[in-house]
This record gives sequence, structure tokens and C-alpha cells, in this order.
Amino acid sequence: MKNVKQYYKELGKLVYAVAIADGEIQAEERDKLHQFVLKELADKEKTNDSSGMNQAFYVDFEFNVAEEKHVPINDAIKSYARFVHANYETKDEALIKSSVKLLEAVASAYSKQKEKEIINSVKGEMRELEKYTKI
Repeated sequence: MKNVKQYYKELGKLVYAVAIADGEIQAEERDKLHQFVLKELADKEKTNDSSGMNQAFYVDFEFNVAEEKHVPINDAIKSYARFVHANYETKDEALIKSSVKLLEAVASAYSKQKEKEIINSVKGEMRELEKYTKI
């Protein structure tokens, strides 16, 4: 990804959209997010910000910011899709797949249909991206 820090921020907003899709964020969803970032994303991410913090933790921070600002679900989805389309590189396939796993983990923590619809929308966007980049 051309800008890893911004990618994780966009992902944080998208995870928020999945979690809030049913009208409220459940403790189970928040826990799944924290555990996934810690065990999956941060473990694989090798870049740190200027303070030395692993950039994967921006997912958590941006999730909280989106919650405070009550970011509209559609805005979060569109923002993520625009960013990925503009900054995707072929080496990013594993990061995208891991991100989808995160969305699925959060959605399954407190399963609702609206959350699954958002994930399917994101998967559709990523399939569209694959057509143009031939992942």
C-alpha cells in the first residue's frame, strides 16, 4: 500500500461501519477488533510511525475516532474503497485478505445481516479491483 498508515485509518472506519451497522457497537465486536489487530495485523506489520508505534494500531484508533464522530456507514465504505483503488499495489493482496478476515471476525462476534451486507459490498469492491490489477 502506498500509504500504510492511511490504509489502517481507512480500515478502522470501515470496521466501525460493520460494528455499528445494527445500530450499536457490541462489546464482543470491540474485543474481536482489538484481538485481531494485536494478534494478526500488528504481528505482520513491520512499519512504525514516528513515535515507534506499529502502524496497525491505527485501525483501533480510527475506529474510536469514527465512533466519536458518528461517521455515516456509507461514507466509511466509500472512503475505504476510494483509498484502496487509488493506492493499491499488487503486493497488497495479503493485507486486503487479512482486512476482510478482520471485518468477518467483527461481524461474526455479534452476527447481524446488515453487517454481512457491508462485508459483501467490500468484497465486491475488491473483486472489481482484481479485474484491473490481475491479482
